[in-house]
Amino acid sequence: MKKRFLSALMALICTASLLHAQEYSDETQNLDEVVVTATRMGLPLKNIPQKVEIIDSKKIATIPADNAADLLKKATNIDIVQYPGALGTVGMRGFSPSAHSRSYTILMIDGLPSGTSNLTTLPTSIIDRIEVVKGPYSVLYGTDAMGGVINIITKKATLNKEGQVTIKGGSFGTTNFDANASGILSDKLGIVAGFSNQMQQKDFRIGGTNLLKMNKTEKLILSEKSYGDIYPNTTYQMSQLFGKLNYAINDQWNASVSSFYNMAYDVKSPGNYFTQSATKKDINRLNVFGELAFTPNEKNRLTISPYYSNEKNSNYDNAENDKSNFISFKDNVSEYGVRTNYTHDFGPARLLTGIDYDILDYKSDRQSKKGTEASPYKPDNRNQRFSAFAQINYNIENLSINAGARANYITYEIFKHDSLKTNGSSDNYFYFNPSLGLKYNLPRGFNVHASVGTAFSIPDAFATSGFYEVNTIVSGYPFKRAYQGNADLKPETSVTYEGGIGYTQGALYFDLTYFNTDHKNKIVEKTVNDTTFYNNAESANMSGVELLASVNIARLAGYSTKLEVYGGWTYMLNYTFVEKETKKKKDLLLVNRANANFGIYYENNDGFSTRLHARYKGSRLEENKISTKAREITEDSYYAKGGYEKGNKVLGLPDHLIFDYSAYYNVTPQARVGISIANLFDENYTEKDGYNMPGRSIMGSFTYSF
Repeated sequence: MKKRFLSALMALICTASLLHAQEYSDETQNLDEVVVTATRMGLPLKNIPQKVEIIDSKKIATIPADNAADLLKKATNIDIVQYPGALGTVGMRGFSPSAHSRSYTILMIDGLPSGTSNLTTLPTSIIDRIEVVKGPYSVLYGTDAMGGVINIITKKATLNKEGQVTIKGGSFGTTNFDANASGILSDKLGIVAGFSNQMQQKDFRIGGTNLLKMNKTEKLILSEKSYGDIYPNTTYQMSQLFGKLNYAINDQWNASVSSFYNMAYDVKSPGNYFTQSATKKDINRLNVFGELAFTPNEKNRLTISPYYSNEKNSNYDNAENDKSNFISFKDNVSEYGVRTNYTHDFGPARLLTGIDYDILDYKSDRQSKKGTEASPYKPDNRNQRFSAFAQINYNIENLSINAGARANYITYEIFKHDSLKTNGSSDNYFYFNPSLGLKYNLPRGFNVHASVGTAFSIPDAFATSGFYEVNTIVSGYPFKRAYQGNADLKPETSVTYEGGIGYTQGALYFDLTYFNTDHKNKIVEKTVNDTTFYNNAESANMSGVELLASVNIARLAGYSTKLEVYGGWTYMLNYTFVEKETKKKKDLLLVNRANANFGIYYENNDGFSTRLHARYKGSRLEENKISTKAREITEDSYYAKGGYEKGNKVLGLPDHLIFDYSAYYNVTPQARVGISIANLFDENYTEKDGYNMPGRSIMGSFTYSF
């Protein structure tokens, strides 16, 4: 029945394209000419050897997604850890995501540090496009850019004064309101301002079906009771204010400042489905970005970009608003600094040099009960980074060469904390990171590309600090665990080689890339008798293939409408590490064996567009952290392959297939109506074991542009 419905829907879209077809026009956008700002020197996509994916404004507007986490998992092939309750982080190419430590993937806003790894706090309403750079980029961004870089480009001031208001409403009592305005107020001043509010007033319903075949153990992992069930305490509300000012001082000097303020209060965190011990939290983040640019001539440009961010998370003991409730845990993370770029063009080459100075401060407090201080989950710490870098891009005929290097000096200070039995310590690191990339454009639209890049990541404070204990209640059950830091931990380093072939010609596009990463000193944790230890692995390796392809069928047939079939696929050939103590090789946790996105998009000349999009989420391994008393699984349910034994309590999570559908129509040049269906076939799935995601939801929208 589902397959028949899907076939009929795709046939309907194809038929619509023929009904509205007109003669072909040459007015098409060349993706190769898109300037990628993540390169810090504004290179066109065609001159970049590294793997870069662009999520453009049309995908953002037509894929059902309220925040950057939902958008990224649906539009590009990544791994994600996502919880109900506004928390989501991503990983790439075998570098696993983590919601509780620094990520291997850097999240930027307009090329500057975002001050967060939580992508759910970034609404899609402020996003113009997203640049996803896969592979190491430490040569430009330093520590933690081992897996890649996500650069969110926000909306900019336009030459004409314009604005937009969007109202959405639908399933689970969800309402979204977005409003923004922009324009050039004078020959010197441009402005962008906006406000967004997202609200889900009812608890969501979990999906009721599975498109892919599942065995009995896999259904038990999801919980057979969860199908079609209401997930209590999953409501939330989140708002954001944003604004930009750009001022042209004179022909050579330009200044800009932008600010984003995210506020979310009483966001319910339901706890895992099996125990449902609900809490709530407040999230507040302020971002302030500045840029002073000096352009004396066409060949030279200097930019100085100071930035500041502060994110505060307050987690309450329970989800109620009664007098007995209290803030059980809160943290305060500040990230600030200044980044400088100087670009100089000479002949066929562009040289980029710069100096970065970055500081990250972390503070936290925890209470076991109201008024009673308890040990936090990790000590307060400060990270200071001073870096100098240079990169050159050289283009001669059809050959592009990128070569660069970065020198990094990092100091890391852990502050004394009596309850953690941490006396305080400091350390410093120096790393030199080179990179090299080549891209050669062959005749008839073909190209070959290859690159090698190095990256590094320094240990988190909780992994290097002294012994401390946590004794609390988690999901309704007592949780007691000791943590033994390892002061001898070495920073993680990696070397990634990649190469591939691509084709871009008219209506056709594809790219096939192979990558291989040797990851040295990967930090792994191991729990023995309720004590967690941290050690460097002997070695780790991640390799795989990535495929991107699209074809505009309407253009091939000579029509001016757009009927595009597209797809992306990432398959891990290897994702293993070797334990230093036992020399045993194990599969990495939280890494999907495969990820895929594919679909069909149609747009005519009468203001109608529609998209059917699918996401394949491959199987992966996770450690079972849910009490066996609450979960209906047995010892036989645990995974006993990939270097693991039943006693390791690792679960093999099933794969899933999730479809989305949307359709929009411009009633007038100013008014647009639309409908979107997320999780079209009502898949029951998780992005983190034990935390089921929403089932089918329907949203209607109205947008008015002025």
